[in-house]
Amino acid sequence: MAAVNDESLKPSFDTKPAPGPRGSVAAAAPGWHFLVRWTAAWLAVGLVFAVGVSFGTGVELGPVLRLSVLFAEVVGFSAYISARLVFPLLTRLPGALRLALDALIVVSGTIFGSILVIFTDPLYVAAEPRAALLLVAFNAVLAAGVAVALGTYDRMRRQIEASYRVLRERDALERELTVARDVQRELLPREIPAVAGLELAGVCRPAIAVGGDLYDYLRDGDGRLGVFIADVSGKGVPAALLMANLQASLRSRFPTTATPGSLAEGLNEALYSSSSAARYATAFLATFDPGTRRLSYTNAGHLPAILVRDGDTERCEDGGMPIGLFEGGAWETGALTLVPGDLLALFTDGVTEAPAPDGEEFGAERLAELLRAHRARPLGAVIDTVLDALLQWSGPVDAHDDVTLVLARVR
Repeated sequence: MAAVNDESLKPSFDTKPAPGPRGSVAAAAPGWHFLVRWTAAWLAVGLVFAVGVSFGTGVELGPVLRLSVLFAEVVGFSAYISARLVFPLLTRLPGALRLALDALIVVSGTIFGSILVIFTDPLYVAAEPRAALLLVAFNAVLAAGVAVALGTYDRMRRQIEASYRVLRERDALERELTVARDVQRELLPREIPAVAGLELAGVCRPAIAVGGDLYDYLRDGDGRLGVFIADVSGKGVPAALLMANLQASLRSRFPTTATPGSLAEGLNEALYSSSSAARYATAFLATFDPGTRRLSYTNAGHLPAILVRDGDTERCEDGGMPIGLFEGGAWETGALTLVPGDLLALFTDGVTEAPAPDGEEFGAERLAELLRAHRARPLGAVIDTVLDALLQWSGPVDAHDDVTLVLARVR
């Protein structure tokens, strides 16, 4: 049996623009459109202010209109340049200091620009100094307010874009994990084979970060049963694909391979030639002959299986290095003759390395104690007992790795 967590796919979003024959021009066009609209808006501000000053002070509209339009453009572009180019350089400063510097920079730029505008019509300014000073003061206040507002908008926009990028990356990761879980679920056994004199049960519970645990049962033409467990390196979709490759090689080679040791050699050759040097797998490969109750096995860099017999335990350690790590190599084949009541446990490091809140690992000895204490119970109940013990040991934190456990008991 296999228990696998599953999550529905979540919608994804794509904000990349569709490519066109003139991608660079199309990307630049929105910027030019904005500047045109920005300029037109401040021309309108200058016009409205000129009319207001003319009616409020009784001065002639023509000179006021000319100066107001020039002042408005100074205000607009001083605010724009400060908000878009200068303010981002001050983001690391404390909020109150940043706000004061923002306002000071804009006001300084606006006053300097206003002085340049005044020199375009010095005679009128000399004749109407109050109107000129009113224009300068209004420009400075208006520019500071607009620049601070535009800078705040830009900061909010950048924060929203950063949050959206994180959301997209998280969505892509969740899709990857879902694919990996689906691959893992499809590769696990869908039914337990009926073998005379042998009970079987297995479980694989993926962690949030999907790993590459695998277990399988196989039969050959001579009636032998193969029981296998493996843990491939890495996590996510790459680990799931490597796991699928390993299982395909396992199923194709098992019927024609005499011993688990030679099977490990064939798997090593296949995995080494089809993956990078960083990709490998640990595995425990065993075959059981129902007629003789003979168990042959090899431990390829994996955690040794635990055999419980009459309240005692022993480890199945004969074997060799992990599969796919180096070219060539040889794996020993160990052998045991099982008797009724013997309980064999195959497991991955998600069981023994499960951490407690203080960092201590669950350990193989605690697992062995549980198996000895519950060896006579139904295998499904034994698995549930181990899973409950792991949950109590680790507490409410999420599992750090896949938890895979396979039990076989001779009747």
